[in-house]
Amino acid sequence: MNEATIKMIRQFNRAYTQQLGLLKKHVFDSDISWAEARILLELSNLSTPTLIQISVNLELDKSYVSRVLKKLEKLGYLTKQDSETDKRAKILQLTKLGLEVVKKLNVASDQQIKTMMKHLNPNEQNELVMAIETINHLILRGNDTNFEAESLKM
Repeated sequence: MNEATIKMIRQFNRAYTQQLGLLKKHVFDSDISWAEARILLELSNLSTPTLIQISVNLELDKSYVSRVLKKLEKLGYLTKQDSETDKRAKILQLTKLGLEVVKKLNVASDQQIKTMMKHLNPNEQNELVMAIETINHLILRGNDTNFEAESLKM
């Protein structure tokens, strides 16, 4: 891959990250970070989530996930219950407040997308959606989950 292509992809990543507000400390003026919100959303999509499941699914360090879960529990967004099948594991469950936060995050995310696309006509919207589908397909096909940039190794 040539340098110009890499530069273009990196520019897109920076622009889209900024467009979504991913570098802001809190998501949608809430009390939680983007990573904490992503963990909440993952909890809402699993039937019997555990710390290990969240860590594996999101490819996050278990100790980091543990710290985030403690914060979310302290905020009253989730509870932990003993697993009936594995005494070492805790089943995580969103509280009523946690479910409300997830709902607000989903509504705000949907509105963010609508706002980003409102200046596009229907053909442009369709073109963007098809481009996103292509990007998702190609990235997933070429995804190497064991990637570590050699230059980042200490």
